[in-house]
Amino acid sequence: MANDVTIMLGETGSGKTTQVPQYLLEAGFADAGMIGVTQPRKVAATALATRVSVEQGTPLGGLVGYGIRFDEKTSPATRVKYMTDGMLTRELLWDPLLSKYAVIIVDEAHERTLQTDLKLLLANLKRILRERNGKEEGKPQVNGKGKEREKERNPFKVVIMSATLDAKKFSQFFSNAKIVHVKGRQHPVQIFHATEDEADYVDAALRTFFQIHVDEPPGDDAGHDEVLPLPMYAALPTAQLHHTFAPTPPQTRKCILATNIAQTSITIPGVRYVIDTGKVKEKRYVAGSTGGGVDTLLTRDISKSNAMQRTGRAGREGPGFCYRLYTEEGFLGVQFGASHPPTVVYGARYPRPGFNGYARCGCGLFCPTRPLHPRRARLPPRADRSRSRHGRSPPRAHPRARSPRIERPQLHGLNCTAEVLDIVSVLAANGALFLTATDKRPEIAEARREFVHPSGDHLTILSTVRAYRAAGGAGRSARQEWAWAHFVNERTLRDASSIRNQLRLSCTRAGIDWRASCGEQEEPALLSLAHGLAQNTAVRTGVISRFWGTRWVLKIHPGSSMVSKKVPAIIYDELVCTNLIYARGVSSISLSSASLLAVHQALYAGIHGFTPDE
Repeated sequence: MANDVTIMLGETGSGKTTQVPQYLLEAGFADAGMIGVTQPRKVAATALATRVSVEQGTPLGGLVGYGIRFDEKTSPATRVKYMTDGMLTRELLWDPLLSKYAVIIVDEAHERTLQTDLKLLLANLKRILRERNGKEEGKPQVNGKGKEREKERNPFKVVIMSATLDAKKFSQFFSNAKIVHVKGRQHPVQIFHATEDEADYVDAALRTFFQIHVDEPPGDDAGHDEVLPLPMYAALPTAQLHHTFAPTPPQTRKCILATNIAQTSITIPGVRYVIDTGKVKEKRYVAGSTGGGVDTLLTRDISKSNAMQRTGRAGREGPGFCYRLYTEEGFLGVQFGASHPPTVVYGARYPRPGFNGYARCGCGLFCPTRPLHPRRARLPPRADRSRSRHGRSPPRAHPRARSPRIERPQLHGLNCTAEVLDIVSVLAANGALFLTATDKRPEIAEARREFVHPSGDHLTILSTVRAYRAAGGAGRSARQEWAWAHFVNERTLRDASSIRNQLRLSCTRAGIDWRASCGEQEEPALLSLAHGLAQNTAVRTGVISRFWGTRWVLKIHPGSSMVSKKVPAIIYDELVCTNLIYARGVSSISLSSASLLAVHQALYAGIHGFTPDE
């Protein structure tokens, strides 16, 4: 591979994701370092690593491995590593030059995630190319010594791959990099468009499925008397996810109801028909008029590249059919535009020059976005003593890859770091702590009553974690039985355990004693959280509204233990927006505590000219 950067366009089903890393391995590119392959989703990373390890005839975690959040299967012998783009971004914190890697392949680059766009993965790859290869981009080497110098400096190669990306834009970003087109869709896919837009895309999808089920021949089955519906989404337990890839039972048609994790990279055996609703749910950040903001989950139209990826799912193993629940005119018009990365400010997570110093290194952003209240993402120096007054971190404090709302309570621990870590690790797990089932609401309510703390959700989390830990004296199976009997989501608690271990390591590096405990006196833990979440305070004034900052009018989320209680003031973990703005992760505090937090905000504003919430 003579070029430092190659932009590869390969049709869906061409095998680029599984074969290109193996070609590079056979060509000797892994002799000087690993070949890293990024994927936008962890399901794809694990499935692809498993597939390639089988093709190589080696056990998973040997020659071929993977790395995702809380799970890594690699060894010193690993030469090809599939990983999420977030994991590679995290590795940049520890190794800014990615010295372990000889080649980085950014697959499905059209996905435009936070990691590839706003977290500056592409900009950092551009910087690493310049620093490791020791030449100005776009300028040829002279005196015939370029190859020798590259060899001495452990040269670095980058491959950008996708079936549908805007190759010209990527090529320009990497100084007119070489564009390679790879043909190879194995089977044709016939596309059908709706004659008119469907108002209810869920109902339209159901009607389309049953029409296919009755009128069309079977796909991955010998008959289709029965329907086997299977969900497929990122948070699905691994054991259930494997059912999606298993052979279909006889006389059954398998119907997979999937989010966009099935859209790219992975091949689901036997899929012949694809129903494309033309919709996707994405998390967006809505900024307030005076600073701050709220997360909201929006349903929007997919991009043209997404539509092409969905169509490609039907042609992997044979001729297929794609039923698009939108008109051809809408697809060809402005309704389906280009992909847009989520608009969120996360600058505080990466204080190192390789991240917020991209302007100084001359790399630039691949897709610059308009900053929305960047000061809100910055950790206030007086709230986080590990930062200097200029917002920089001393060497012992970084790398750090936790969001400010997770780290600030941790660093405010009042001899209760152990309790705070228990709470924030569950908050960071991004999964519901308690299971829900409409047919078992009385039983669930009775089970939760055992753990609910009068002050609210945060200490309820703490009491649940303690009970779960106590139930584990007899081993893993005892914990599973306990969680099942009490309608507690054990996966969330297991993820929280992994996060807690990472936070303990961060505390040790920062000189914080993570073993410090307040014992049975839980109030210090709540006070610590209140200081850490000072910007997330609301007081009741007829309705609960913000006391400062964005001045959102909000309600307590129905899933909170505080939803029916009349309290004068609250702290909350986050705001979410549906038809209303709700506070989640809510605990009550006194008005005097809220006043102290308000004074803290006011003093901070007087010293620095803005509040931590701005």
